[in-house]
Amino acid sequence: MSSRLERVEMAADRLISAINSLTVVRKPFTIQPTYFDLWYQTLFQFADLLKDAQPVWARPQADEVTRILLCCGARRVTGDIMLDFILHAVLITENAFSKAAASGRRDEALMLAMRRDLNALKVISELDEGTMYKLIAEAAAANPSPDSASKFAQAAWSGGGGSSIGREPNQAQRSWLAPPDSCWYYGEFELRDAYCADNELEGMYQRFLDEENWGELTEELWHFFNRNGCGDFLKYRHFYFEGELKPLPELRAGNCACVAEAELDALRANATAFLAGESAKPMLLCGRQGSGKTTLMLELMDELPSLHTVFVPNYVKSSEIIALLEKPRDQPVKFMLLMDDLNPHALNGICEPMLPMNVLASATSAVPTMQSFFEITLELREMDEDEFVRTVMLLLEDEGAYIPKETVRGACTELRAQSKCELNIASAVRVKELLQS
Repeated sequence: MSSRLERVEMAADRLISAINSLTVVRKPFTIQPTYFDLWYQTLFQFADLLKDAQPVWARPQADEVTRILLCCGARRVTGDIMLDFILHAVLITENAFSKAAASGRRDEALMLAMRRDLNALKVISELDEGTMYKLIAEAAAANPSPDSASKFAQAAWSGGGGSSIGREPNQAQRSWLAPPDSCWYYGEFELRDAYCADNELEGMYQRFLDEENWGELTEELWHFFNRNGCGDFLKYRHFYFEGELKPLPELRAGNCACVAEAELDALRANATAFLAGESAKPMLLCGRQGSGKTTLMLELMDELPSLHTVFVPNYVKSSEIIALLEKPRDQPVKFMLLMDDLNPHALNGICEPMLPMNVLASATSAVPTMQSFFEITLELREMDEDEFVRTVMLLLEDEGAYIPKETVRGACTELRAQSKCELNIASAVRVKELLQS
């Protein structure tokens, strides 16, 4: 009997020691606890109740751990929801270590603390669902005379009253302590969704799966964040600024570059030089409404997948842009700051030397403006008829539709005769939609 309790107590002590060792990945508690806070608290309570030989109370904590792991939103990668959660906390969730590494600030005390965290998390990762319920069963078998709180709980579960005190657990109580059907394991290692840093993330996932001593990965982990950034910058390429950076889904321009090949070549050459670390000349693309300015910028982003983008609406103030620039400044990846439909007042007091070295300023505008700031200024002209017809056909092809060229030309001529519209991207989209309807 005592050997059973000793085994349970040793396992509980090992788990409590690992949980208490966490420092870097464990953030200070807030008014609204995160899933990591809940996981941390619940796992600790589970181990503490086992140590006190209270299996009846430990069982709900075990169930709560499973609920947290299922609902936390951690990326499904390894086939094990506990391991998924831990790797998400280490690799994807921002912490002091990942932010310092991303900005290139090496702190040896933080390195040592992260090494300790990784070793502790390795211990916790070895706890599986079957082991949790086996420990509960061991504690229950070794403690046939539960304390009064456990007796009351057992009596309530079986539908009886306080008279259950002193009785052996009945069948209903034994069934309640039995492990549920397992749901922790759902398959093999696989990237089931797409993050922008997956080329390197996949390698890090595999390193954690293969390495027995996670503490040895501390240096490698630092270099991973130092190359790729941290947090949402590992997941998304595109962001929208609205007081704070919010991720945008992957954007797609459509095959319309043929109408402005020279302008796209100039934008591409400047952005490529920026990515190579050669220059970062701010660039402005001008043109009337519907001329395809934003479409061309999206085409550029399609061609340069290593370039992250921050979209800035035209109502953002210069003070907000200055504050915004601090976020990418601490990341190792390159950004294009795209001010669509530029409001010149948004750049009041901002000059090129104020831009972080990893930020390329760009904008679209109806007319040329601030040419002292935008060293590269390009203007889109109106399409001729042949370019317009070709653009409509490319838009149709992008959606898998084929319509004879003469039919497309006839629709273009009819639309222009009826509406006197300009030959631009917006009009081409309208013709495409009419042909598909």
